[in-house]
Amino acid sequence: MEETVHDNFFKNFTVVTATISAADDLPEKSGIYAFYHAFDFLENNLFDGVDNRLKSTVFKTKFSEKDNRSKFIVDTCGESVGLSQKMGQFIQAVSQPKERRILKSLLISCSIFQRPDYIGTASNLRDRFIQHLDRDDGFLSRYGNSRAPDEFLFVCLPCPKNISRELESLLIQLCQPKFNTQRS
Repeated sequence: MEETVHDNFFKNFTVVTATISAADDLPEKSGIYAFYHAFDFLENNLFDGVDNRLKSTVFKTKFSEKDNRSKFIVDTCGESVGLSQKMGQFIQAVSQPKERRILKSLLISCSIFQRPDYIGTASNLRDRFIQHLDRDDGFLSRYGNSRAPDEFLFVCLPCPKNISRELESLLIQLCQPKFNTQRS
């Protein structure tokens, strides 16, 4: 079996919140990037924040039989799913301010475990980030208007310009971002 080494896996990534003040932290290099909706909840109201996010984004599946063929169907019109009782108890048990801050911080960091909202490529990552924030056709104007910009993470990876377009296309096919119109 081939051995894979992941040393310094994250050293080339830059992650910032989608605010104009973060632009100075981004490289002026070509590369690929992705927007993620951060798991950012009010520290004093973690339970309600997490529960409301689940209720607005996750739906129950149902089992149905049609023509003697069984299959699972995602019922997007059905009852939304909330936190399980056990998870609700865990979150509500986090009562100390220090523990709530740690959990909130960990949730924000774990935002990249979800499917990205958008994947793109740029000849200058900093300039492209600013365009997404400022222009009417940018990501935040088109898709992020229901949430504050600082609830989005911008993750970028500098890479050579001659492969960034193909890498973007491959990642779009692999990740199926919610708001990309192209699929390959």
